[in-house]
Amino acid sequence: MSKFDYYKILQLGRECSQEDIAESYRRLSLQNHPKLSKGENAAKSEYNFQKLGEAYEVLSDCNLRRIYDIYGDEGLENGIIDSKGNFLEGYKFSGNAHEIFERFMGTSNPFALVQDVKKEEGSSTEASNIDIEEEKKKKEEEEKKKDKKDIKQLPPIDYQLECTLEELYNGTTKEIKYKKNSIGFDGRSKMEKESIIEIEIAPGYDKTTIIPFKEMGNEEPGKKTSDLLIHIQEKEHPCFRRVNKNDLIYTHTLTLAEALYGETVQINTLDNRIIYIAIDEIINPKTVKIVKGEGMPLYRKEVSVNEMDVKKGDLFIKFNIVFPEVIDPEKKERIIKLLNNDEN
Repeated sequence: MSKFDYYKILQLGRECSQEDIAESYRRLSLQNHPKLSKGENAAKSEYNFQKLGEAYEVLSDCNLRRIYDIYGDEGLENGIIDSKGNFLEGYKFSGNAHEIFERFMGTSNPFALVQDVKKEEGSSTEASNIDIEEEKKKKEEEEKKKDKKDIKQLPPIDYQLECTLEELYNGTTKEIKYKKNSIGFDGRSKMEKESIIEIEIAPGYDKTTIIPFKEMGNEEPGKKTSDLLIHIQEKEHPCFRRVNKNDLIYTHTLTLAEALYGETVQINTLDNRIIYIAIDEIINPKTVKIVKGEGMPLYRKEVSVNEMDVKKGDLFIKFNIVFPEVIDPEKKERIIKLLNNDEN
């Protein structure tokens, strides 16, 4: 059976929030502060004040509170064995509730925190008319400023995520697994664990895209959790090549005869459409056809309902002309005459 109940000391139920714990400690620590008591009441207040400090120190620490809730004060004091079989050392109260009070309140002087002090001979003096919400907000702002100034963030985890050109064209969702260091159950030890998250790949992402996940990286006691940075990597495509961020190059192979009399080019797009490009001119190795609006989508963070048509780059069609390795002499002579006649 537990020697004492931290929740009862703070006059709270076990389902209480961290805000409830802080508010209750603020109120009770002022009511029981030894400097606001006289005579025999001072000794009793000191005892209650110390117990309040210990209760707050345990319940305000998420790791210590978890151990206390599961194993009680015996497991908290003697230590426990975690899921990996490692022994985690127990908790021992520092014994100085006045330091806890000063860290929490921002001052060691309780008189600075009260608007009116009632003085009655032989009885304890209680702090009154304290604006708890105002003090709470002030404390939170001070802690945020201190965190930003004093606590350094760990270096980020960089994850290289390969995507096909089709995925970057159409958008998709990908699931990744990555390893990170996490703080152990005791709040001090470290362990490596595997995490799984889903990544939303938006149309138009490219190899310069970095998707940040705030504070989802490595953990370490006394330091801010690092970020997870997802770096997009483009896989090489057999037909298309991405250039200028949003344009595509497609190389079409055709015979010399087709290059001379022209043909219709059929292209299977990255979103499984078929487009036909009519060629009505003689094609040479330097010929380039431009199809407007058939390149990669332009990435946009937000698209309104009235702008459902996604803007795209352009498609550049280049040509690879396959020349015959051998031409029959008679045909060769006819071709030369034909070309000479065209020149004349």
